[in-house]
Order: sequence, then C-alpha cells, then structure tokens
Amino acid sequence: MRTNKLTPPAPSIIRSSPEWKPEPCGLTREQIRAIIIEQIG
Repeated sequence: MRTNKLTPPAPSIIRSSPEWKPEPCGLTREQIRAIIIEQIG
C-alpha cells in the first residue's frame, strides 16, 4: 500500500532585475574602496 504524502512547495526565488547593482548606502564601489584604503592606511 502506497501513501501519498503532500510535500511542501519549494520556496519561490525572487530575482532582481539584471541591471541592479548593489550600492550600500548609495556609495559606489570606488567610494567604498577609497574609504577602506583610508581606514587600513
């Protein structure tokens, strides 16, 4: 005898647009690099 168990649905994946680029706090990568270089010395 086979029992049919319901499997939970897989979580849906939210995809961002392909042109989206992470820029935390509105800073560009170059600005972040400059801050890190300044902090490290």
